[in-house]
Amino acid sequence: MAPDQTPEILRLSLQDLVLRVKICKLGAIESNLAEALDPPLAKNIRRAIDALVDVKALTAAEELTPLGRQLAKLPLDVFLGKVILLGCIFKCLDGAVTIAAILSSKSPFSAPMGARSQADQARLGFKRGDSDLLTVYNAYSAWRRVCKSGGASEQQFCRKNFLLQQNLTNIEELKAQLTTCLVEAKFIALEDGEKSGLNTVRSWSSRRTFVEIPARYDTDSSDLVLNSVIGWSFYPKLLKREGKGWRNVANNQSVSLFPTSVNKGVGHVNWLSFYHIMQSSNKYYNAHEIGAVEPLALALACGDAEFKMYSGMIIIDGNRIRFSVDDWKVMLAIKTLRQKLRQVTAQSFRDPGRQLSPQQQSWLNIWEKMVDYHENGRALGDPHGMDS
Repeated sequence: MAPDQTPEILRLSLQDLVLRVKICKLGAIESNLAEALDPPLAKNIRRAIDALVDVKALTAAEELTPLGRQLAKLPLDVFLGKVILLGCIFKCLDGAVTIAAILSSKSPFSAPMGARSQADQARLGFKRGDSDLLTVYNAYSAWRRVCKSGGASEQQFCRKNFLLQQNLTNIEELKAQLTTCLVEAKFIALEDGEKSGLNTVRSWSSRRTFVEIPARYDTDSSDLVLNSVIGWSFYPKLLKREGKGWRNVANNQSVSLFPTSVNKGVGHVNWLSFYHIMQSSNKYYNAHEIGAVEPLALALACGDAEFKMYSGMIIIDGNRIRFSVDDWKVMLAIKTLRQKLRQVTAQSFRDPGRQLSPQQQSWLNIWEKMVDYHENGRALGDPHGMDS
C-alpha cells in the first residue's frame, strides 16, 4: 500500500462492514470498529448504523433483521440490494435488477461539448414514469431491442441517441452478476436451461446473448410498480414539494433537483425518491436519480405508521410524513393492506424462494389495484408536511 493511500475502511461505505460484524456475532458495532488499525470516525459508524436501521436491515436495538441477512449476501449498497429483493417479491425483477446495475455503473448517456442541448433532447425522448432511473432503463431496453433485432445498427442507434455502448454493455454484464447472486442466495430459482443461459451471457461476441429474467419473476414492470419499489427501498431518501421548492423529509433540508433531471420543472408531482444528494459549486444541494412516488405507496410500506382513525390522519415515523384520509373505510383498507404486505415481505426475507400462498398473492394483487384506483380517483387526501 502506498504510504499516502487512505485505508479502504476509511474510503468505502461502512454498511457492509457493520452487517458483517452482526452476522459474525462479534458484539457491539461501534466498539468493534473502533479497535481497527485505522478506525473510522465515530460519526461515520453512526451514520452507517442509522442507514441500516432506516432500511430495516437492523432493528432500533441494532439487532440484525431477516432483511439484513439477505442484504449481506448481495454485493451492493443496502438500498440497491433492497430494490432487487423487493423486485423479486413484487414481480418486477427485470426493471429492479437493471436499475441496481445502472446505479452501480457509469451513466450510459453522453453529453459532448457543443451538443449538450441535442443530448438532453435525446435523453428526454426516453422519459418514462417521471423518473430519471426509469428513463435510463427505457434507453437501455431500447438498446437491447436494437441489438437483438439484428436489423438496425447498434452504433448508429447509440450515436443518434447519445448513448455509450461500453457503459450499456457494462450494465448488462453487472445485471448478469446480480442475477447470479440472487440465484445463489436462493431468492429466485432457475431451471437448468435458464441457468445455462445465464452462465453463457456474452456481450461482445458474434453470438451475443443477454440476461433473460424468467417471466414468472417479471409479471409487472409497470411505471407505478417500479416507482413504488424504488420509493420503498430508498426511504427515507424522499423529497416533498413545498411551494416552488423541495424539502428532504429526513432532515428538513431544502434541496434542488439536479438540472438535467426529467422532473426539473414538472408541476404535477409532489413526492420524489432520490438516491443521493451532492453539493454543487454554487453551494446548493442537488438531488440525483429522482423518481415520482405515489402517496398511497408511501402510506402502504414506508417507515412505522400510526393510524388516527378519529382525525383521519396517517402519521409516518413521528410526523416525518402525514396524510389526510377523508373516508374511514379507505383508511381501514390502507391499514389492513399495509399489515398484509408486511407479512408477505417478512416471510420472503425469512424464507427466500418460498412460494407465496394464493391468499398472499391476492394481497399483492389488491395493492396494485388500489394504487391504480388512487392514480385515477385520489382515494388518499392531499399530503401534508411535518409542520401542518
